[in-house]
Formats: sequence, C-alpha cells, structure tokens
Amino acid sequence: MRADKTLFTGLVKKDRRALARELARLEREEAARRRRHRRIAWRTGLAVVGVAVLSVGTVTIVSALQPTPVLGPMNMASDGILFSGDGSTVTAATAAGLESDATPVASTLDTSDKLLHVVVYADYGSADSALFETTNGSALLSWVTSGYATLELHPVALDDSVNQNYSKRAANAVACVADASPDAVPAVNTALATAQSTAGASGLADDALVTLVQTAGVTDAAVADCITSGTFDDWVVDATGRAQASVPNSDVAALDTAPLVVVNGTAYTGALDDASAFESFVQNVYAPSE
Repeated sequence: MRADKTLFTGLVKKDRRALARELARLEREEAARRRRHRRIAWRTGLAVVGVAVLSVGTVTIVSALQPTPVLGPMNMASDGILFSGDGSTVTAATAAGLESDATPVASTLDTSDKLLHVVVYADYGSADSALFETTNGSALLSWVTSGYATLELHPVALDDSVNQNYSKRAANAVACVADASPDAVPAVNTALATAQSTAGASGLADDALVTLVQTAGVTDAAVADCITSGTFDDWVVDATGRAQASVPNSDVAALDTAPLVVVNGTAYTGALDDASAFESFVQNVYAPSE
C-alpha cells in the first residue's frame, strides 16, 4: 500500500507525520496478512501432497505385503492328474496350474465312449493305499496303456497326523513330478506304494523321496528342490480338504478313507488285496451293451 500524496495536502507537518505512521502501520499489517495467507496455502499444499504421497506409499506397501496367489501344480486342474493310452504309451493330460483360491475343474465323466474311467484317491502314508496299488496297479496301468481305460490319480493326505507329515510330503512329491514331468507320475506312484511297507512310521525322509523319484526316472534338479522345499504342501492340504467335502462323478459323497477307487462313477468296496474281486467289480460296472 503506497500513500497517495494528495492525502497530505493541507495538513500541517505534525499531522502529515501522524498520517504517514498510520499508513505505514496499515501497510505492515497488510503485508503480514499476505504472508500469513501464503504460509497457510503452502502448508495446506504440503499436507495435500503429503497425504497423496502417503496414500500411494501405503497402497504400494500394502500391495507388496499382499501374498502372491500360489499356483497349484501344473497338469492337475481337477486336483488329480489324468492319464490315457494309445496302445503303447501312457500320456498325461496337460493343464495350467490353479491359483490357491481357484476352484478345480472336475473331469467330465462320459461313459458313452465305452472306456473305463478309473479315479484313485491315494494316501502314500496309508498301508491300504499301498496294498491296493501293489495288488491292482499293474493291471490298471495295462488297461490304460492299451487304450481301454483312463486313470485319474489324486494324491491326498488323510493320515498326516500319525506319520510326521509323510502323507503330505509324499503327495507333494507326486505334485512336483506332475508339475514338471507328468508322464513319469505312474512310475513314481508305483514306487511310493512299493516303498510304503518298509518306510517306517515316519515314512521316507525328503532326501529319500528325492532318491525314489530320481530312481523312477525324474532327475530334474528343480523337482528335487520342489520336494525338499515342500512347494505344494499347501495345495495338498487344500486338495485333500476339497475331496473330504465332495467327490465329483461318484456315488460317494465325500472322501473319508484311502484308497477311494471309483470306476465309471461307482466306488469299489471290495477287498483291497483281491485282484480277482476288483476285476469282477470292473466288469460288472462296465457291462457294455451289445
């Protein structure tokens, strides 16, 4: 604020000084007011920027802390791995891995194709699962190889609390093989069943599981790392829980014991160590119309 010289016209010296002091005071107050407004605006601007930066930072930190959805093993979109044959070779069906919160897609049961569709839920810590496999596994695999049947294998862990997590660790080993070398799963499945009777109450150690898988033909170092690190342990627990809640394409509502063997939708309830009884059951279930 600058004084208009005409304001001083007609005033004596004393009055001009008083007026000048008053004008100066008013100018100082106006300048101070402008400075206060600038400080308030500056602080408000900083606060807004700070909140924005904090918000972005918080979102970034929260995003970084959010766990990345864990993928289940490749080639097990149904929680099981499906095999078919062409007369000489058994081949696994391929599929992408499922995220931890994804819903598995059950395989379609189509009996119009005149094939046997066999589904086995196996717990590798269970003597009963091993008994069924050592008794009937060879015949099952021969049917699949010949192209007469499909086989869907579900590794589960029902007996985990009594064998120091061996059921889960062995199922994880199968999942590791399914993820990297799916066609080798039948050989690993057979080897695990054979080893069950001599594995002891605690089952095979992780290093022994790696050796078993390598002996079955899977020498990939990534598979060994997958086994020893328990990569799919959580998936095994989740898949087992899903089977305990519901068994698709079956006359059994839920999994409560292993093995569970389902042929064309009907569960086998006969003796696990009687190959003739199982073969008769299969024939009765299949019973193709002529």
